[in-house]
Amino acid sequence: MSRWSLLFGLFAIAACHGKNAEPTSSSRYQAVKAAVEPSSRWCEQDYTSQAPRLSLPSLAPPPAGRTQVTLTKGKRTWVNLWATWCQPCLREIPLLLEWQSALRKDGVDVDVLLLSIDEDAADLDKFLATRKDLQSAKIARATSQNDYQQWVKGFVKDATTPIPIHLLASSDGNLRCVRTGSLREGDYPAAKAVLH
Repeated sequence: MSRWSLLFGLFAIAACHGKNAEPTSSSRYQAVKAAVEPSSRWCEQDYTSQAPRLSLPSLAPPPAGRTQVTLTKGKRTWVNLWATWCQPCLREIPLLLEWQSALRKDGVDVDVLLLSIDEDAADLDKFLATRKDLQSAKIARATSQNDYQQWVKGFVKDATTPIPIHLLASSDGNLRCVRTGSLREGDYPAAKAVLH
C-alpha cells in the first residue's frame, strides 16, 4: 500500500469519526431552531416577586353588541393595549388570538383582553363592524386618555410609551411581565414561559 493511500484512508476515517451515518435533513425548520428568549429579556419588566396586581382602567360602555369585560379571578390574563389607528397593533391582533388558542392547547389557559385606547367610541364600533374575526374576542375601551394615562403609570415606567403594550398576569392576578412593541412569530416560546 502506498504512503498516499494510507494517508487518504486515515483522513477518511477521521472525517467520519463521531458522525451519524444517517443523512441529515435539509429542512430549514431544523436548520434554524427558534431560540427561546428568557422572559427577563423578552419582558421590559419581569416580576417574580413584589409584583403589582393587574387591574383595568375605567372602562367605557362596551362596544355595540358586546358585554362589559372584567378580569377573571384565578385565570392567567394577557391585556393587549392597542388602538384602531395603530397599524402594528392591527397586524399583531390575529397572531395574539392564534397564540391564545395555541396556549390553551399547550395547557396554559389564558384570557386575552384587547383594551383599546381609542378616544372616540365610534372609531372602535366602525372598526369592529368590519372585523368578523373578532366577534368572540374580549374587547374593551378605556373611558378617556386621562384615565388611561393615570392607570398605565402603575405598570410602565413612562405613561407615554407607545402602543402596542402587553401586560401578562399569572392566575393569582399579579403582573408577571410588561412587553412593549410588536409581537414577532418567534416570541411564542417566551410568552408561554412567562404564563406557564
